[in-house]
Amino acid sequence: MIAIELEAEGYDLQKSFEPSFVSSLYENPKPGVWIKVAGTLGKALRLEQHGDGVAAFCSTSIDEEHLKSLIVLETGLWYRDPSGFLEKVRAPFRGVLEKLAEAYRGVRIPIAPHDAHYILLSVLLSRRANYEMVRRWCYAIWSRYDGNLERLAYLKPGALKAITRSYQLLEAVSVLRRIVRRFGSLRDWARDAASKPPELARLALLSVKGIGPKLADSVILSISRAPHFAPCDAHLVRLVRRLGIIPGFRLPVKSLCARYACVEDLAERYGLKPCPIRGSCLRGILTSRLGPLAGWFQTLAYLHGRSFCRASKPDCDRCPLRRLCASSGKYN
Repeated sequence: MIAIELEAEGYDLQKSFEPSFVSSLYENPKPGVWIKVAGTLGKALRLEQHGDGVAAFCSTSIDEEHLKSLIVLETGLWYRDPSGFLEKVRAPFRGVLEKLAEAYRGVRIPIAPHDAHYILLSVLLSRRANYEMVRRWCYAIWSRYDGNLERLAYLKPGALKAITRSYQLLEAVSVLRRIVRRFGSLRDWARDAASKPPELARLALLSVKGIGPKLADSVILSISRAPHFAPCDAHLVRLVRRLGIIPGFRLPVKSLCARYACVEDLAERYGLKPCPIRGSCLRGILTSRLGPLAGWFQTLAYLHGRSFCRASKPDCDRCPLRRLCASSGKYN
């Protein structure tokens, strides 16, 4: 048994893992304890938070420095305390981010580039699905195909129904088949994604039928050091719309995302043209105005949407953003 402890002042393992697709690889027997069940070090890694430290216990042989580097990525501790960036953020975002940071202290961005093909499947299953349901589906899949996810791409619908009858799995497997045909295998796709800058890895995903901007951004945010990626999911869209901080914004359009870059400096760097709707697109605005805080903001929006800014019956009276929200009181 290898045991190591990492300093984690101001960090919250539970809040960081709950909204992260990396958590689909773990069980959570109690708050502050996460046990990996699939992927790299599956069934061999246990994470525990003790005050301002994270303890990791590994039951298999591995170099301690390599283990430490994996844990830093998967816990999100690679992502510096975002509060240091807030002073650079302009109104109206700064006030919102300060309140969210206070309400959800210690949230970072876990990533698992070494388990990219697992993360891909987890994200594909999340389409129009509750994340707790996604985690249950993932556990059922990991128990059967951990170490050989490739088999899923070749299963017939009858075999898939043994896992779940939900259409999300059928759709996810259809996309996996397209990825296997395009890249050769899921591991080949993962290697291709790891070899490219995040923006170009995103373009490769968008070239696959069935993967749009939100899914592509969710994958890249969860496997790369790309905190400027902000998946425009329902929680983020609802929060921004209710706050009224970006009047009349548009959602990303796949046909444009597949050809252009959101901000000019990235466009120039990768030989792309700037997107013609970047000034009104939600992703483009968040990327340009928040930079490395964009993905963190999306993560906080998920937590806030689950706790307060729900689609139906939002808890406006207790919401920490009520004094900054254009919709405050409309849902009482």
